[in-house]
Amino acid sequence: MASTEDNEKTVADETVMMSPEELPTTMMPESPAPSVDPAPAAGPAPVTGPAPAPNPVSDLTAPDGIDALDDPYFSPVVPEDLTTAHQPVSIPSPVESLPERKRRLPRWGIALIVVVLLAAAGAVACLTYERELWGGKTIPNVVGMSADQAEGALTDLGFGVDVAYQAADENLGVVVSCDPVPGIRTDLSETVTITVTAERVIPSVVGMNVDDATHALAEAGAANVSLTYLNSEQESGTVLDVSPGEGSSFVSSDQVTLTVAQAYTVPNIAGMTTEEALAALERDGLAGSVTYVESDAERGTVVAANPDVGSEVSAGSTVELSVSSIYPSSPTSLLEYFEVESTDLATYLDDEGYTLRYGATFAAGGNAHAAYEGKGGDVLQITDAPETGSYEGDSKADVLARGAGVGGVRYAFAAASVPEGGSVESEKGLRAVMEACGLTGLRNTCTQEDVEAPNELRESEAFKDAHFICGSGVQGGYTWAVLIGGTGSSTHVVALVAPSRHFSELDLSDYGGDVCDYVACTDLFAAMLRGDAHE
Repeated sequence: MASTEDNEKTVADETVMMSPEELPTTMMPESPAPSVDPAPAAGPAPVTGPAPAPNPVSDLTAPDGIDALDDPYFSPVVPEDLTTAHQPVSIPSPVESLPERKRRLPRWGIALIVVVLLAAAGAVACLTYERELWGGKTIPNVVGMSADQAEGALTDLGFGVDVAYQAADENLGVVVSCDPVPGIRTDLSETVTITVTAERVIPSVVGMNVDDATHALAEAGAANVSLTYLNSEQESGTVLDVSPGEGSSFVSSDQVTLTVAQAYTVPNIAGMTTEEALAALERDGLAGSVTYVESDAERGTVVAANPDVGSEVSAGSTVELSVSSIYPSSPTSLLEYFEVESTDLATYLDDEGYTLRYGATFAAGGNAHAAYEGKGGDVLQITDAPETGSYEGDSKADVLARGAGVGGVRYAFAAASVPEGGSVESEKGLRAVMEACGLTGLRNTCTQEDVEAPNELRESEAFKDAHFICGSGVQGGYTWAVLIGGTGSSTHVVALVAPSRHFSELDLSDYGGDVCDYVACTDLFAAMLRGDAHE
C-alpha cells in the first residue's frame, strides 16, 4: 500500500497522488474495492490477504451511479478483481501548475554581449582579411623579374597571367610593367598583364608606300633609316626591299635601308669607283662606258656622267662615265706611281710607249725591279734602291703586270726631254725639274764644293772632275731627290723618290747623315767606280 509521501502532489509530474482515506467522501467509489487498470503497470507484487473493512463513512457518502459518471476519479469496478490489490493510479491534477519563473538578464547585459560578439566577429574578419584568406590577393612586385619568374609568382597566388611584349635594345626578357600595378589588392578573378621586353624585329614593309614603311619602322624603334632608289617598273615610291630583311632582329641605332622603286633614272654614282658605278648601273637596268679624265678627284672615281645623275632614261640605256684617271697624270709624276695598282701601271706604261728592258723582282719583299725605256730615250726604273740606278741581266719578266709592288721610282731624263731650265746646275734648275715631277718641299741642297763624302771618294780623280747640284725634300711619307750634273763634259738629270723609311734604314754617317749628299755620291761616283753603263 502506498505511503503518504507517495501520494503528495508534485508540480513537476503534475500528478496528485492521494490515499483512499484522503479522498473526499463525495469522490469515493460506490464499492470499497480499488479500481483495476486493464493493463497494470509493472511494480511490486500484489499484496494478498483479507480485503480491507468497509468504510462506513464512505458508504454513507458515496454518490449514486449517475453522479459517478461525471466524477473524474470514478473507475468502474470489475467484480472478479475485488479480492486483488492494485497499485494506485496516477491521476492528472485538475489544477495546472504554474511554470517556475526564470531570471532574465538586464538589457544592458544583452547589449554588452552583442557588442562583444560583434567585436569578436570583426576581429576575426580583419585578421583573416589581413592574412588574405579572403578578399583577394596583393599583386607582388614582379617588375625586374624574368618573364618566367614573374608568371610563376603570380600563378602561385592564383592569378591568371597575360604577357604583353615591348621592344627594347637591351635587358631582354625582363618585366618592365604590371597591370594592375604591384601593391594593389586584386580579386583572384582578375587577370594580371605583365609587359616583358623583347628584341626589335623589322616589320613587313615590302610593297608598302615609302612613307608608310618609314612610319612602320619608326614605330618598331628604327632611328636610322636611309633610302636608296632603284629603277623599277613598279609604281614609284613602292618599297622593293629592306635591309636587314623582314623579321630580322635589330637595335634602334642600326642602319635600316629601304630600297624604293623609281622610274628608270641615272643613279647617283658621283664619287663611286669605276667598279661601284658600273655595278650600280647594272643593278638599275642600265649600262656604262668609261672615259678617264684628268681630275683632282680621288684616282679612279666617277667625276661626271652623261646623261647627268637624276636624268630619266629608258631601260637598258648606256651612261658614259668620266672617271678620274687611275694612271699617273704624266710619266714624270713620280709620287703618283705609288697610288696606282701595279697591273694598271703596266698598262699605262705600255700605252705611253715605254718598252720593258729589264724585269725581275727583289728577293726580299718581292717588289718589282724593272727598267722601261721611253720613245725619247728616257729611262724609268721601278726599284727598291732608286739612288743607284743599276740593273744587270737580260730578264724581261713583266713583273708589274703580275702584281709586283712598287718600292721606289727613278726617272732619268734624256737630253731632249729635260724640262726647260732643268739642265742648269742651280737651285733654279732643281725647281724646274721638281715642277715637272710634281715634287715640293725642298729642304737641302749640296754641290761638289760642300758635299759630305767618304775620304777615299773625295780624293779620287773622278771626284775632282765632278760638277753637280743635288736637292732633296720630304713630301707626305716619301723622300725625294733631284740631281743635275756629271763628270767632265757630261751632264744628266735624275729625279727619284722612295718611302722615307728606305733612307732611315741606311747608314748615312759617311755622308753627314744627309740624304742629299748620299744620293749625289751614290748616283755619280759609285756607278762610275763599278763601271756601270746606264742612263
